Amino acid sequence: MQKHLMTAALLAAILSLGTASAPAAAAENTAAEAAAVLSQTTDDTGALLQGTQAEASPAAKQAATGKEEIPNPLVPYSSYDEMCSVLGFRPLILPQSAGYELTEAFVIDGTMSDLRYTSRYGLPAQRAQITVRTARKESVKGSDTATDATAVSSIYSVDWQPVQQMGKSLLLAQVRPSEYAACWTQGGYIFTCTGRGLNRWDFLYIVTSNLIDLTEHYYTDMATAQ
Repeated sequence: MQKHLMTAALLAAILSLGTASAPAAAAENTAAEAAAVLSQTTDDTGALLQGTQAEASPAAKQAATGKEEIPNPLVPYSSYDEMCSVLGFRPLILPQSAGYELTEAFVIDGTMSDLRYTSRYGLPAQRAQITVRTARKESVKGSDTATDATAVSSIYSVDWQPVQQMGKSLLLAQVRPSEYAACWTQGGYIFTCTGRGLNRWDFLYIVTSNLIDLTEHYYTDMATAQ
């Protein structure tokens, strides 16, 4: 009888030890899983900051949302030469002497350049901004000069007015107070300029003295026959 009691006590102790070890094992597994998740999150964040393709593919996004992913028509570039290679022409630039620095550069739908500049002067939140776009006439399907201006500038519901500046015909529109847009052609190209944080006269000065002057020298009919 005493032998049976000792055997039962030993069996109970073994079972008790086995039961106590289960939560410890579970805790170890939970800690390992948490560490793995944290490591994966850190890796994903680092990949996003480095500009890698860490996010889901368009096919995966479509499967998750049930909607087809629409590609962004604006493709950023950090090299002017690469933009020229894609477009097949040299986009109009705003010279540094105008007091602006290039902050962003895009190619739109593979046919149009979009160069964005910010003034080097004034408080950061109040600095004027200029956007210059260049496209070949043949890639713009407008029915008249006003629709061409709208198509290239992407500015809608404005009144494009013809004006003469330095003997050059162009279209001018006021988008809102302190924001203006201009459109003109030279050779086989269409150009637009949008200015924010400027009055009408300062904007026209930039357009005529910097941009139009360049287009008349470098975008002639002879230059388009490249």
